[in-house]
Amino acid sequence: MEPTEPTALTPGWRAWGRMLAAGTAVTFAAGTLLSALDALNVTTPEPEFAKGADLPSRILTTLENQSERFAWVLAATLLAAASFALLAALGPVLRRAFRGSEPQRSLITGTLLMGGIIGVIAELGFIGGQAVASDATYCECAFKDAQLIARSGLLDLISSVQSWLTYGAVAIFAVGFLAIASAARQTEGVPRAWGALSVLLGLLLLAVAVINAGLPPLANSAGWQIDTNLVAGVPSLLVLLVLIPWWALWLRSWLREEPAST
Repeated sequence: MEPTEPTALTPGWRAWGRMLAAGTAVTFAAGTLLSALDALNVTTPEPEFAKGADLPSRILTTLENQSERFAWVLAATLLAAASFALLAALGPVLRRAFRGSEPQRSLITGTLLMGGIIGVIAELGFIGGQAVASDATYCECAFKDAQLIARSGLLDLISSVQSWLTYGAVAIFAVGFLAIASAARQTEGVPRAWGALSVLLGLLLLAVAVINAGLPPLANSAGWQIDTNLVAGVPSLLVLLVLIPWWALWLRSWLREEPAST
């Protein structure tokens, strides 16, 4: 199928694209930074357990700590949801910006939209469950210990659901970035280095999804003595905090340039 001409990228669409690209860069960087600071216990000190504390007491301490850091978690989660939504909204802009076959350009909008929807659901579902599960109150009754243990299990459940939905969204975004790179190569005026960065992002996002999903269970079953959070977290931090914001700001700069008149 022969490449088709893109729908006109009017000044209005360019302005809209620049705004979305800037928002994508800011929200990815800010949300990732807040999440990293929370994980490193910078925003909130890590829980301190009393010596010899039993399981319900340790769980209560954890829930109280989760309540203390909830405001930071809420901010990071809402920023992450916004970043997914903004990246999805860039799909129609990129569809107009590039040449390529109709299926190829539809793949760009489809993958960005699907990844964005899954990502937003993951973040909003997580914060909704976190608001309930991290509540440190309990009934002073015979069921106190059971209630605390159940809430700890619920925290683990919503974290696992959020993680797997996010892995899926990231893998879908990876396909979208590879489609963007392919279409960019067929379009005059698109910086070739930006297209190469899109390829790199697609490959790294796919690797991040696979590593985060597969490494922890593999390491547990194989008995590997490695810090899986560190191994999976470093490439994730590089992609989300540095490369995607860089990609988005570069896109914003390109959208500022009007095409040469013929």
